[in-house]
Amino acid sequence: MNKDIDIGLMNAGEAYFSLSAGGFLCFEYKGEKYDRVGLRRIMPQSMLFEYISVVDSEQKEICIIKDLKAFSDDQANLVKNELSVRYYAPQIMSINDIKDNMGFVYIDANLDEQKKNITVKDVSKNIKLVNEKMLVIFDVDGNRYIIDDIGKIDKKSLRLLEPYLF
Repeated sequence: MNKDIDIGLMNAGEAYFSLSAGGFLCFEYKGEKYDRVGLRRIMPQSMLFEYISVVDSEQKEICIIKDLKAFSDDQANLVKNELSVRYYAPQIMSINDIKDNMGFVYIDANLDEQKKNITVKDVSKNIKLVNEKMLVIFDVDGNRYIIDDIGKIDKKSLRLLEPYLF
């Protein structure tokens, strides 16, 4: 008796991604057409282009992409572009100042592209060391900010962040 579990891994040969006239990601799979799909990383910090859930407009899972390497460059680029919008997370290059006031933490940061004031509530849940190197900060609007390697950030920034690293 075979007790294999089908977790819905996609057969890349039966899948085709495209963009609608409005710029939405469309999907055809096993003869079914979906006018708009979403993509969700199952392991968002460690496997950026493996194990990606494809969901319909009602957030029902259609299938799982095991590895983008199974797709042509054009198809993989459509998926990567969609993921970059959903998982936009600018890099924090340095911290200028941090203020704690009335349950909120206000972080004056230099991002890879600009200067940004980041407001964080409940720091114990929203400033997280993902592993021994990577720090993720979630602001009050649900945006993510990343420090790829906390050991490489300047000493002043690290000193300002230390009280919030649990």
